[in-house]
Amino acid sequence: MKALHAYMSNIPSQHYAWYLFVIWAILTLPSLGLAPLFDYDETIYAQTAADMMHLGEWIVPTANGTQFFEKPPFTYYMMDVCFTIFGENAFAARLPSAIFTLFTALLLFRFGRNIHSPKFGIAAAFIFLSMLEVGILGHAAILDAVLNFFIAACLINYFLWIQNHEKHLALWCAAMMGAAVSIKGPVGAVVPVLIMLLDRIIVGNLKQTLRNIPWLPALLLFFICATPWYLMIWVQHGSSFLYEFIVVQNIGRAMNPMQGHGGGWHYYLVVFAISVLPWLMWMPMLIQRWKRHSDTLDHLIRFSLLWSAVVLVLFSFAQTKLPHYISSLYPAIALAIAAMWFQRKPNRVFTLQIATSIILTPISIALIVFPWVYPEIIHWVHHPRAIAVLSQPIQPSAWIAIGGIILLISNLYLWFRKDISHTLHRFIIIGFVLQSVLLIPLGSFAGKLAQAPQTRIAHTISQLPHDMNIYSYNLNFPSISFQAKRPYHIILNQKGQHTLQTEKHSYGLILRTESLEDLPWLKQLKPMVNQGGFLFYQVNP
Repeated sequence: MKALHAYMSNIPSQHYAWYLFVIWAILTLPSLGLAPLFDYDETIYAQTAADMMHLGEWIVPTANGTQFFEKPPFTYYMMDVCFTIFGENAFAARLPSAIFTLFTALLLFRFGRNIHSPKFGIAAAFIFLSMLEVGILGHAAILDAVLNFFIAACLINYFLWIQNHEKHLALWCAAMMGAAVSIKGPVGAVVPVLIMLLDRIIVGNLKQTLRNIPWLPALLLFFICATPWYLMIWVQHGSSFLYEFIVVQNIGRAMNPMQGHGGGWHYYLVVFAISVLPWLMWMPMLIQRWKRHSDTLDHLIRFSLLWSAVVLVLFSFAQTKLPHYISSLYPAIALAIAAMWFQRKPNRVFTLQIATSIILTPISIALIVFPWVYPEIIHWVHHPRAIAVLSQPIQPSAWIAIGGIILLISNLYLWFRKDISHTLHRFIIIGFVLQSVLLIPLGSFAGKLAQAPQTRIAHTISQLPHDMNIYSYNLNFPSISFQAKRPYHIILNQKGQHTLQTEKHSYGLILRTESLEDLPWLKQLKPMVNQGGFLFYQVNP
């Protein structure tokens, strides 16, 4: 650790950005494509990007041959660039998220360098990258890592504008907000606007701030960045797009739990506690630093805590809940921790280390024993789908246990080191170790286990004649169409069942095992695939 600290201290500050890039590349790129894309979110976005590229349709997103109005297409464009370079695979689909995670770290570095020092900036960047959920999102083919960059850029430019009163910073704030809206919709404006409004209300300077905003150029920039796709698709599809995108996908998600993704008031408190590891035990000391002094770092801590609180409360009220919905707060937590450290180091560092070690030790032990305990897990579950998945002939690798041993050793090292000066380095390193052991051996095993049936079905479909119709009964797993590189028709009702029974040509049929009761005439046929609760039949009328 001392050697690493000495090496870091000897790096010229102008090389910090390159150092950040190298560490990110080593920790991210080799592991980016190890796990298959997970259904549903990762694969639906990858499938949509692939469909847009194959069809040459750059305005109206489609997934599996069906219009997909759920999200704007700009992340799909980035995926398509990566598909063109690296092929249609998990690595390419996840690369935009990885790159924008790096961009967010570089943004924090530049901001910290400008308001305090290069060491402050590099610390904030590494604290951000070492958070558990940041590492997971950087390995996920979803939109949030891209969205979070623009939300962070918007709020950082707002903070600088409040500090320096330079007009171009307010314009950058508006442009970044517009870009966030173009990535994922209204949430890109709702989150930063609420944070900025509450900040001005708390300070008691709302009216003066509103008068200082250069409204005309700011609104112009916002609409230029936010609205082009929305206008083009509205011209083509009018009310049908507005209903699906605004009413269903945005208002509907806020008012009702969609696709079974609900949760109680405490949902995001639990998510937050896990996702910020190993930095959780720093939170009480951060909250104690809520002050209103003239010092820039005091203001940054207060603003960062407000930023985090608004995100937590806002999404706690929303009825549809997923862990990554609160991910826009992680840059704020990183800035707050760095500001607290560089302003005045905590006086209870050893307590921090012990508390963190107590949290991480059970995780380490669970990983160590997992390969041996895993065969018994099937006896603890009762849901038929879980039993079907766990019954597959797929066993965890010993590398999971080795990862647990590495985490335990790192954890014990953290426990017994008492020198304050290296504390930040130790937490950053153990954060990267935690990410690595969870993402690489455990994540790869989980992906293989969860996606093995779909992968086998996709491989089987790819061997069938290309003009053969493929049907899916009561399920939509985009990984199948993405890997097979051909669409399937979804059958949902009795009319669809009649379509299957009257089909005159040979066809393929995907379904879950429990759905076989709805189609009893299939029982006389032998499935080509029967794995993990999934069935695939080739039916020859």
